[in-house]
Amino acid sequence: MNPKSHKDFKEGIAEEVGVHPDVVDDFVNFYYAKLRKNLSNLTYPSINITGLGTFNIRQKILDKEIKKTKSILGNLAKTTYHGYEKHVGIKEKLEALENMKEMIDIEKQEKTNFRKKNK
Repeated sequence: MNPKSHKDFKEGIAEEVGVHPDVVDDFVNFYYAKLRKNLSNLTYPSINITGLGTFNIRQKILDKEIKKTKSILGNLAKTTYHGYEKHVGIKEKLEALENMKEMIDIEKQEKTNFRKKNK
């Protein structure tokens, strides 16, 4: 199966809906930009994309990334302005990773409770 670019069929969609092809192009670009942002910013533990499937954050990879980020954070020199600036960015990333881990743990607990309840 060869995937098609939205550029190949945007004119057909534009005619069907009755709008300019640039509007269709802007809409598709907006949708995928928002999708990429949600995937990269750790907004949700899993994202379902119609036609593509569900993308889940893997626990092992998340744990490795938290460990690596903590190691980097511990090795930074915070006494200089440049070091402090890096420290703040890495600390924010670590908080986002830890929040995602909590969300995944809560989701796992809810699934476990649901399974026990329905047995």
